[in-house]
Amino acid sequence: MRPRPDDDPHVHAPGVDPDRVLVFGNGPAVGWGVRCHDLAIPGHLARRLSTLTGRGADVDVVADPDMTIEHAADHLPDRELCGYDVVVVVVGMSDALTLLPAHKWRRSLSHLLDAVEQVTSPTASIIVAGIQPPSSVSGFGAVPGGLVDRHAALLNETTRALCATRPTTHVMPAPAMPDATDALSRDAGRYQAWGSALAEVAAPLVDSALADGRSARASRHAPQSDERRVEAIRALGLLDSPAEKRFDDIVDRARILLGTQGASFSLITDDRHWNKAVSGSSRIELPLADSFCAHTIRSGRPLVVPDAWRDDRFVSHPAIRFYAGHPIETDDGVRIGALCVVDAEPRGSEGVDLVLLRELALAVQRELRIRPGDDSDASDAAGRLAAR
Repeated sequence: MRPRPDDDPHVHAPGVDPDRVLVFGNGPAVGWGVRCHDLAIPGHLARRLSTLTGRGADVDVVADPDMTIEHAADHLPDRELCGYDVVVVVVGMSDALTLLPAHKWRRSLSHLLDAVEQVTSPTASIIVAGIQPPSSVSGFGAVPGGLVDRHAALLNETTRALCATRPTTHVMPAPAMPDATDALSRDAGRYQAWGSALAEVAAPLVDSALADGRSARASRHAPQSDERRVEAIRALGLLDSPAEKRFDDIVDRARILLGTQGASFSLITDDRHWNKAVSGSSRIELPLADSFCAHTIRSGRPLVVPDAWRDDRFVSHPAIRFYAGHPIETDDGVRIGALCVVDAEPRGSEGVDLVLLRELALAVQRELRIRPGDDSDASDAAGRLAAR
């Protein structure tokens, strides 16, 4: 059997103020032929989108090789999707191969798009990718220009007609596949072509939405309830737990690389600021009223306080002048705390590398997906962080 990605279905491209994309579907979205999503569509899409926008990019993927259009809506994640700027739908190869009638395709695709619109932000864009000619995929045995290819073209035409009536839905033709003589090069070129083509469509959509104030950022940066946050922290089992090297190492790295006197990974409940990991001058627990991190998690954006002595929100902090924190989120987008650095000396507003701070915060989030005792995953995560 050909390999497919078995790592976490989340890919990030460095940068601040990231755009968020969900890749949903089967076929090319599955990532056949590579072992990690970074080498499949999500990785290429994230990197190219970041290059085009000048911002970071977060790309998640929900893919199932057994998905068909008639049951695709049942595969949508059982959680809110309102934080995504773009949802990419890649479906149809299996339906083309089975010669699904066009009227059934239209009905099921309409049902899927309705379901996506119901769980995403009203400002989100949907990109429906066209079905590539089945003959372009080795192993299917389809004849170029034959019956199956012609049926894929019919389904694509049906898709274009349906999506023309939906203002937030955009159709992207399947990209041309590069020529390659071996399977490894063919897979690499195929996913690069898909990722680049999707990014070229997505970039102007997210840029326009951001410029017009229609971005899904309003949804994902909205305040969250204490109850939801406390429930997420409880599910992780980290509160009042012993120190763990995996978190301590990241916090040490943050303090050293960002050149501050202290750093911490905090958890913020409804009445506590408790630091899971500390480095330097930071304390284990603080009164919630004195918490910089409690302010950080009010939105999904990083918080920088150049000089706390000149900020009315933090006048009770004589020992801290400079603070920079980045929210820590669960996979469901719940902000549970922050990775922060502090210093007794003030800095300018540009006194911290926010791209690096975000990368370190994402390293913490990767660790949150690993349960204690899973040594193989922990070693992989440590290796990824050390390679950065």
